[in-house]
Amino acid sequence: MDKFLKTEITDHCVHLIINNPTKRNAINLSMWKDLHKYLQTFSENPELRVLVISGSGNKAFSAGADISEFGELRSTTSGRQNYEIAVQNALISLKNLPLVSIAMIDGVAIGGGAEIAMECDILIASKRSYFGITPAKLGIGYNERDVERLVKHLGPKNALEILATGRLYSADEALSLGWVRSVVESSELEEEVFNVAKEIAANAPLTVKAAKLMIKEVLKPKDERDKKYCEALVKNCFQSADCREGQDAFRQKRKPIFRGI
Repeated sequence: MDKFLKTEITDHCVHLIINNPTKRNAINLSMWKDLHKYLQTFSENPELRVLVISGSGNKAFSAGADISEFGELRSTTSGRQNYEIAVQNALISLKNLPLVSIAMIDGVAIGGGAEIAMECDILIASKRSYFGITPAKLGIGYNERDVERLVKHLGPKNALEILATGRLYSADEALSLGWVRSVVESSELEEEVFNVAKEIAANAPLTVKAAKLMIKEVLKPKDERDKKYCEALVKNCFQSADCREGQDAFRQKRKPIFRGI
């Protein structure tokens, strides 16, 4: 896979680094395709429980799609469609990832970079971070899926302001909008993120996975929810070896060792 994406695995946590610092970690077409492949690989690895995504260096999480490719790859209808398929495949894979995902944002998160962060379950930013969705500055159209993602994450009024102004929002402004979960000093960011990751990874993975999947179901209208599926998620937890381990550890006043079975 491409050198522009790097991974580091520690215990049950995988750290994916967007590694294109000379372009503020802009994402080219090849990177979108490779991101999709990485996420599929993570989904199939039963040892992984948490994904952390960050950008290389301290200036950018990601400045978004690599605009230098637009003239060549997005100037025709078919070109735009092919490019959009690669982007949405990556973002949908992130949204459907069974692992809990954390965006570690240090520097700018713009356009496609901001969307990657939005599809993560938890967003933690440094105080020097800035956020924006800027098609209005480029004269390009923002498609239905991208607008839907922004509206679901931040609400219709905030989404319209963000898209209409194309401005950059400070980390504190992003926090007030609900764009991120928390803002910390740059020097504290990595420790904060990995403390959260370790806390999640230490818990019963079947329970955590069930919680993530259950939340997706309860966001649907009641008549569209798969109640049998929800019941099965709960049943699998109660019937697991980890459930017995958790209760034994509680009685014995020790930390449980969960295996995901």
